[in-house]
Amino acid sequence: MSEYRVYKTGEPEPLRVAGAAAPESLAAPRRSARPETSGSGAGLRTLVIWAAVAVAAAIAAALFWFYGRDMLGNSRAAFDLARLSGKVPGWAMVGAPVIAVAVVAAVTAYLAFGRHLAVKLIGVAVVVAALAAPGLALGWANGTVNTVSHRSAAVQATVTQTQKELRPALPGKPMNILLIGSDKSGPDDPGRSDTQILVRLDPQTKSISMFSVPRDLRVLIPDHGYDKMNTAYAYGGPALAVKTFSALTGLPINHFVEINFAGFWHVVNILGGVYIPIDHRYYVPESADYKSIDIQPGYQLIRGHDALDFVRYRHDQLGDFTRMQRQQLFLKEMQRQSGRWSKDWSKVLKLIKAITSQTTSDIDSLKRLQPLVELIFQVNTSKVYTVHLEGSTPMIGGVSYVVPTQAEIDQAVAEFTHPTQAPIAVTGLKLGKKMYPVTVYNGSGIPGLSTSAASQLAALGYRAEAGADAPEFPGKVTIVYAPKSLSAPAQLIGEMFWPSDVRLVDRAPGVADGISVFVTSSFGGTLAVPQDAQQPQQTLQKDQRYDAAAWKAFAAKTPLHLEMPTAWSPGFTYDEFRAYGIKTTDGKRSAAAVAVVATPMGGYWSIQAMRWMDPPAIQNPNSTQVVAGQEYMLFYQADHLHMVAWKRHGTLYWVLNTLDNQLSNDLMMGLATSFKPVK
Repeated sequence: MSEYRVYKTGEPEPLRVAGAAAPESLAAPRRSARPETSGSGAGLRTLVIWAAVAVAAAIAAALFWFYGRDMLGNSRAAFDLARLSGKVPGWAMVGAPVIAVAVVAAVTAYLAFGRHLAVKLIGVAVVVAALAAPGLALGWANGTVNTVSHRSAAVQATVTQTQKELRPALPGKPMNILLIGSDKSGPDDPGRSDTQILVRLDPQTKSISMFSVPRDLRVLIPDHGYDKMNTAYAYGGPALAVKTFSALTGLPINHFVEINFAGFWHVVNILGGVYIPIDHRYYVPESADYKSIDIQPGYQLIRGHDALDFVRYRHDQLGDFTRMQRQQLFLKEMQRQSGRWSKDWSKVLKLIKAITSQTTSDIDSLKRLQPLVELIFQVNTSKVYTVHLEGSTPMIGGVSYVVPTQAEIDQAVAEFTHPTQAPIAVTGLKLGKKMYPVTVYNGSGIPGLSTSAASQLAALGYRAEAGADAPEFPGKVTIVYAPKSLSAPAQLIGEMFWPSDVRLVDRAPGVADGISVFVTSSFGGTLAVPQDAQQPQQTLQKDQRYDAAAWKAFAAKTPLHLEMPTAWSPGFTYDEFRAYGIKTTDGKRSAAAVAVVATPMGGYWSIQAMRWMDPPAIQNPNSTQVVAGQEYMLFYQADHLHMVAWKRHGTLYWVLNTLDNQLSNDLMMGLATSFKPVK
């Protein structure tokens, strides 16, 4: 049989030969004549391979140690911040990697055993994307705060020097941050600290305290002697400002943030402005010798330029003191309105970039920013307290100073670290102290603490007794459990154990009915029995339609159905009436009106009316009170009633106290409850 060969197109060698013995080249391959590799040689090669793998792993670990830790930490922080905004679910941190690994495994299996080339190509693309995503996320996270790492050598030296004066914040403990508003007239000007405010974020009480000091305060500046507070910055920048503030107050400072006028302006504009109740008209013409300003009274949205003018203004009755109050008011309203932008992740990113690029701070990464933002998210907006240091204003060596006594300094520090709770108004059914049991459990580990607390409650008339010890109770502050029906007395008891956390539940597990108190080491052993605020008596005359003609003319200028107070105090005079429109948070225009009243002491309180029924100003009242069937929302600054608001006939009204709360609590309630329609 003649032989024939079968070829494949394009191949020089035949696939097979038929009809004859296959040529040697197509026969089964012969075993190599070379001797088998020795066992020692194979072992050496294996050892070399494993050594190379170990060296590569060590190099990779070293590179990660020096360059990857901060990147990974920033990425984790970026995820946590996104989660706080509500846009990313909590399971994503674990779920996303698990899903990615499952996808890669599935694609790899198909690449090994699958047959369809198109599906394999798609699978390769998916794997490449999955592997690239972490790198892109790391780059994005670090790019968010990359501007800090590119700051100048001089700025970096300033931060490094200031960090030597800072104290590390302890987990679960309050964090103190010094805000420094700097003012420089030119490149050769060392500048001054126009503003210094210490902000305390307390995770235990979920509160914020703000402590302001006047820039003309006479202090002992280390290595420079006595001078004004704002010159500490001029002598030694933020480092000396931090050191001087800490020496004055005895308070540790954990972080600092310095911002200039341009940075403040930019940050406020990113937030879209802040709604502020302007107490009276601020006006200084451009022809004046000092900074001009023109802001109308009334609740309104103010942006960069006006916001900066408002917080810097100090040419009124108390100069620097009322400026500190305006600055604290502005920061408080920014925090109250954080919900307007905290859910907008793109705005949060812009804000983070603005803060990192236009401020000087030791908070130079997302990893360091994360615990600060988490604390801010935990804060209860009804627990924001303000303190400012005052004193006499003598002339020393021809220079005007503010000079407080040591007692005044100590009092301000005490109010800052242990702020006064707003009074709790008890409404609804009046419950006698004997109508419900109060059981005190010891979760502090301090023997006898619950027995002492129960005895003090019993002495006040409560049906109180000590329960069993709870040595493993995990709370950091005293916790008061109560059913909703005992909400008001539970709040009162919580105030006596301050700092405390009141939790309304159907029934706390494993405890008795009534009110249950778990005391921790935060309780000092002595109840803080609430006392009425000591304020000067002020006269309020009823059935007084003061300046009714002006109100009638005012009512004709607005579509609102205005009401006016029918109680009045001698010495009050109307300063201005203004009808205007206000832009709401959803972009609509709403009718508004404000009446400004001047006091004999040079302050201004106001009456606001508007059709916007849910502005940020009335979020989270401290308490409510029903008088003659009308519900009133009460807003306190410490124990001073600062604002009373109510809704009636489709209109929101409020009475706003002066910046320094010149009107007593009784006077504020008397005015608010006296309003009647304008005739």
